[in-house]
Amino acid sequence: MKRSGFTLVEFLVVLGIIGTILALLVPALRGAAEAARRAQCLNNLKQTHLALQSYHSSHAVFPPGVVDHARPLDPTVATRRVSWAAMILPWTEQQAVYNAINFEVASTDPGNLTARRVRISMWLCPDSSPEGAAWSQGWASWFRPATAESEIGPSSYAACHNDVEKVIDADDHGVLFLNSRVRAADVLDGLSQTIFVGEVFQPSADGWFVGGRSTLRNTGAAINGLDVAALGEVANSDAWRGSARTPAALESLAASGEVDLPPAYVGGFGSRHRGGGALFAFGDGSARFVRQSIDPAVYRRLGDRDDGEEVDGDAY
Repeated sequence: MKRSGFTLVEFLVVLGIIGTILALLVPALRGAAEAARRAQCLNNLKQTHLALQSYHSSHAVFPPGVVDHARPLDPTVATRRVSWAAMILPWTEQQAVYNAINFEVASTDPGNLTARRVRISMWLCPDSSPEGAAWSQGWASWFRPATAESEIGPSSYAACHNDVEKVIDADDHGVLFLNSRVRAADVLDGLSQTIFVGEVFQPSADGWFVGGRSTLRNTGAAINGLDVAALGEVANSDAWRGSARTPAALESLAASGEVDLPPAYVGGFGSRHRGGGALFAFGDGSARFVRQSIDPAVYRRLGDRDDGEEVDGDAY
């Protein structure tokens, strides 16, 4: 009488088939998950731009990139430093958070700590969260130690204040900068050719409420890159030399206090999305993925609202 069941060879064959199917399936699942996260990030940017447009409809200008008393912006001085993101809260269904803000004191004042701690999902790219980053950086990213900075509501997005790396000031070339009052009519290069808001590779410790490099960036550095020369002495520090020398490493070192960024340093845009680039919202309301291989000259022009030069849509 024959015995039923698998032989060892048959069992190994089945295991091999299952392994092959999994090897084909996992990349597809990862790709689907990345597409879903990118779509959510794209929607976040569109909603943010819609809020900016609504602010413009109400005030006839776009919100200031950051409100402060002195120029240029000095992040080491605790004056007002209220960000554009705080200004548009009523148009992001966050009226309660807006009402909790005391605009008469600095954004870093203890009286505004409750508002600062609010995590607003519209300003969080899934790939900047531990859950999203785990897919692309390994499961160890789930187990990041809690820090005081992690209690502050982060922002994965920043507005463009200028076309080159420089201190945030009242005469910058972007749309949102220090005490800016830019109208749509002032964007002479065309809304469709001007970056309003883009992704940052890793949220800064100050969060969405504080005006400065946590909510403003420029197109002076390549996407997912750094202007190392602008780091000054930080670039010569042991902490920086011993790090991965990436935007994420810089943010981590700054948040931990291992390095003090120069007051004039702002930085550029970037993301963890696959494909080497980042998502941006343009002035016409469109949002698109711009590759990090874009011509640096073209990229800089997209950060300038009035450089007088046309940019071919195919260039980005």
